[in-house]
Amino acid sequence: MVFFIGRSATRRVVSTTFATSFARSSALRTIGLYRRGPQAARAFASAVKTKKAATPKSVTKTPAKKPAKTPVKKTQGKTKATTKATTKAKTKATTRAKPKVKAKAKPKAKHTKRPISVERQKVLERRALKKAALFEEPKGLPEQPWQLYIVEQTRGKSDGQAVISKMAALARDFKALPASELQRLESQAGQNRAANVTAYKTWVKSHSAQEIHDANKARKALKKKHSFPKGPVKAIRDERLPKKPATAFGLFTKARWASGDFAGSSSPIIDSTMKIAQEWKSLTPAERLPYEELGRAQSESYEKAANTMLPNRRTTSSKSPSP
Repeated sequence: MVFFIGRSATRRVVSTTFATSFARSSALRTIGLYRRGPQAARAFASAVKTKKAATPKSVTKTPAKKPAKTPVKKTQGKTKATTKATTKAKTKATTRAKPKVKAKAKPKAKHTKRPISVERQKVLERRALKKAALFEEPKGLPEQPWQLYIVEQTRGKSDGQAVISKMAALARDFKALPASELQRLESQAGQNRAANVTAYKTWVKSHSAQEIHDANKARKALKKKHSFPKGPVKAIRDERLPKKPATAFGLFTKARWASGDFAGSSSPIIDSTMKIAQEWKSLTPAERLPYEELGRAQSESYEKAANTMLPNRRTTSSKSPSP
């Protein structure tokens, strides 16, 4: 019986080994490792083990809830598409557009001043001299009875021709005026003279002494260069300006007229003046010396005063030719 058990056990072992070896051989035959030696079998066994170890356990995944889709308006899609298209177009345009080359500014042509003609220079000079001459003096009131009478009789009448035609009749009426009316006109004319002096001094003092000095020079230049005005040159009287010094001959002439030698003379003034000039020529240097020294002293004092009041004044010699 023991023998029977041993034989049955050996059969089981043989059957199990055969089954396992058959299964292994069939597996090796399928993958092409059969009859390649024990090394290939070991490599296959290790690969199978690693695959079994690497395969993780199956995990049951619960499906995640998808967020509800919000309905998108078609207009938004259109606007996005249009904005994308415009931005792409703009970027393409900016990348493709070449920068404009600025044209160089042309240099400005220099304006050469035309030379002023001689006639134009005269016009400009005359205009400047008139402005410096200060012809805007205050209009004086009538200072004579006859002038005052004409003004009173023609006041408010603008027609000059009518006034001129009446002048003969006005002259006859003026001569026939009573003494009381003539006295009134004389008194009013005297008041006008005093008012004119005050107004004139006020106007002169409204300008500086330098301006008055330049105005007198401008008036002389206008008369000499441009023959303006037609009448005689009227200089502006300014008490602030120092009086010009007299020459040695002028001092001698003044002394001779003051001596009284020509007071009762019946000869004309021209003859007396010529006689004084002959006397001056006949004087010796020693006899002329007092007049010359007095003239130099007056010239020095005048220059000091003039330079103080007239800073822009040109120093000129005050000597005048003696006979």
